[in-house]
Amino acid sequence: MNNNDHSVGSALVRILALTGGAIAGAILANWFDKTLTDRLHEKSQHDKERYARGLAPLSQPDHKERSKSGAPHIIKVEPSKEADDQWEGL
Repeated sequence: MNNNDHSVGSALVRILALTGGAIAGAILANWFDKTLTDRLHEKSQHDKERYARGLAPLSQPDHKERSKSGAPHIIKVEPSKEADDQWEGL
């Protein structure tokens, strides 16, 4: 085999790998889209049924509402005494 045969074979392998990846990506994207659409349709139907009974639709809580107290998490960082001492020596 000469060098030209290796480059043609390598190019064919790359083309097949890219094609396979594109096909797999398209299949996964289609599956994900269908799954997401089905879930949203089910939620919509559920909300319509709740509305027909005079109830409010169920909503997903905000990130802030997920804490037990309902307050947003605030993290306050204060320098330690050791850090103050370290800076004084400079």
